[in-house]
Amino acid sequence: MDERRVRFIETAMKLFAEKGYHATSIQDLVEAWGISKGAFYHHFASKEELLLEVLRYYSEKMVADFTASGGDGPEKERFVRQLAAHFSHIREYKDFLRMIMSEQLPKVNPEVERYMFRQHGRLFLWYCTRLTEVYGEAVGPYVYDVAMMTNGIIRQYLFYFFFREEAFDADEAARFLMRRLDAIVASFTAEERPLLTEESFAPWVKMEEQERERQRERLASAFAAVREAVNDLDPKHASDVLEAIAALEEELLGRHAPPRAYIVEALLLYLRHQQTPQLAPALDALVKEMDEYQRQNGWEREVWKKR
Repeated sequence: MDERRVRFIETAMKLFAEKGYHATSIQDLVEAWGISKGAFYHHFASKEELLLEVLRYYSEKMVADFTASGGDGPEKERFVRQLAAHFSHIREYKDFLRMIMSEQLPKVNPEVERYMFRQHGRLFLWYCTRLTEVYGEAVGPYVYDVAMMTNGIIRQYLFYFFFREEAFDADEAARFLMRRLDAIVASFTAEERPLLTEESFAPWVKMEEQERERQRERLASAFAAVREAVNDLDPKHASDVLEAIAALEEELLGRHAPPRAYIVEALLLYLRHQQTPQLAPALDALVKEMDEYQRQNGWEREVWKKR
C-alpha cells in the first residue's frame, strides 16, 4: 500500500476514534487530509469503504504482530512470547481499539459485519492451532473450549491494560496467563464431554468458504477483463500477452497447491513490461484483486480448519 493511502487511513482512524465513525463526515475527512471531496471519491467509493479499509489495515497489523513466529524454542515459550507481544502493542493500537469499542461497527453494512466476523473466526482458530501445538493430545478433545476460554481471558485482560494508565510488564502478564491455561487444560477428565465441537463453528467455516469463493470469482472476472482488453492489441503482441495471462491464471486458480511466488512475480513483471494504455487499467485492477486475495488468504488452498 502506498504511503499516501496509509496516511489517509491512519488519519481517518484517529478521527473515527475521536469523533465516532457516524459523527465524522466526509468533509471532516477531506479537511484533515487536505484534499477535495472529488479526490476523496477517487480513493474511496464511500465512507463505508474507507471504514472497511481502516478495519483491514489495523486488524491485520494487530493479528500479524500477535501471530508472528515467536522465535525459536519450545512451543509453550513461543506462545508466551506471542502473548507478550500482543500485550506490549496495546498502546500502539489504543486509538484503533477506542474506535472499535465506541461504535456498533458491524451494523454499518453487511460487508463490514462479514469482515469482522471473519477476523474473529480466524483468530479463534489460530488459538486452536497454537493450543494444539503447545499441549498436544492432552487438549485435543477440548481444544475449542480451551480456545474459547483463552480468547475470553485475553480479551478481558487487553481491555484492562487498555484503560490502565501505569506501565505493566507484558512478559509477566503473558506468563501469568500461561500458568492459568496450564491449569485449565489439566482440569479436564477423560470422561468429560466438551461443550464445543467442530460442528459448533460451522457458520464460521461456511462464511470463510463463501468469502473465498467470492474472492476467486472477482479474480476470475479480473482475468476476463484483461483478456478483453488484449483484443485491442496487435495480433502478435496479443498472443504473447494472452499466453502469459493464461499461465498466471493457471498458477493462481488452476493448481491444487499454493502459487509459486517466483512464477507469479516473473509473469507480472513480463506483463508490466508489455503494458500499453489499452491494457493498463485492466492489469492494474487484476493486480489489486491478486493483492487482496493474497492478503486475505495467503494463497491457501485447503479448506479453512484449525490444523
